[in-house]
Amino acid sequence: MSVPVPPSASVSAPATFAGVTTEAAATAPASATETGLAVIPADRFALIIGSMKCATTSLFAYLAEHPGIAPSIVKEPEYFSRHQGHRHPVARYEELWPDFDPDRHRYAMEGSTGYTKFHERGAAETIRAYGLRPKLIYIVRNPFDRIESHYNFMLQDPEWRFAITDPTLVQTSNYWLFADEFARAFGRENLLLLDYETLSRDPRETVNAACRFLGLAPLETIAAPEARNVTELPRSGFERRLRRLLPGVGGGVPEVVKAPVRRALAALRPDKSRLSAAERARVKETLAPDMARLNADFGVDVGKWGF
Repeated sequence: MSVPVPPSASVSAPATFAGVTTEAAATAPASATETGLAVIPADRFALIIGSMKCATTSLFAYLAEHPGIAPSIVKEPEYFSRHQGHRHPVARYEELWPDFDPDRHRYAMEGSTGYTKFHERGAAETIRAYGLRPKLIYIVRNPFDRIESHYNFMLQDPEWRFAITDPTLVQTSNYWLFADEFARAFGRENLLLLDYETLSRDPRETVNAACRFLGLAPLETIAAPEARNVTELPRSGFERRLRRLLPGVGGGVPEVVKAPVRRALAALRPDKSRLSAAERARVKETLAPDMARLNADFGVDVGKWGF
């Protein structure tokens, strides 16, 4: 699925919710007039903006093979995010592309999914205020599956103590909210929505849909399709408590000692958590109005997700 994006109404200011990682400074980046875009023109950026756990890592890897694309030095620099602990420390945005050659590369690409996390609302305007005029790619997925994958991923964090129905998870699956925000900021013609299931089933065709959107020649082949950044089984309560009490444990310990400990801890890991019927019903009730808007405004088939 690749669908056109319409203009839409205003949204409120960004909010902070429980479960937000706050190691990064909660301040906006400097403006482009302060830092300067010395090498890369404002309209030569391609951003994969999400959604988290929707195969953005795979799409980034596939598109990075294109000779007309310069990938960022890290896939998710989160330069325009306020609350992402893994934000990459660079002073200027362009530092993420030290090898960008304007004669060879049409786009500088990055893939920060934080830009479409609920506690990062307002990222679109921050990007616009910086001076960028990017092309934007947004992958959407069955919202229930995405919430479950996001939750199980967060269980790798010893500090995570929030429910599977926490707003930071549920509202990140509110795709209309973010599609609307970015369409208003940058225009319908600069936003492409892609479908996770289609990308999984036919990666080359989906990648080439992105190439057509970017005005690039199609890729004849792509690297062997494989799942990337797959969510592992969640850590057990015991393992998470252990890691919380003993951060960094294992440093300097011989592998012959660590390996059996890892196997023992892995054996304690529970199956992946799923939404219960009651939780699924609550999520559906919460998301239903904006899923209807996603269908009406963006042409996304939300019926296949049960809406």
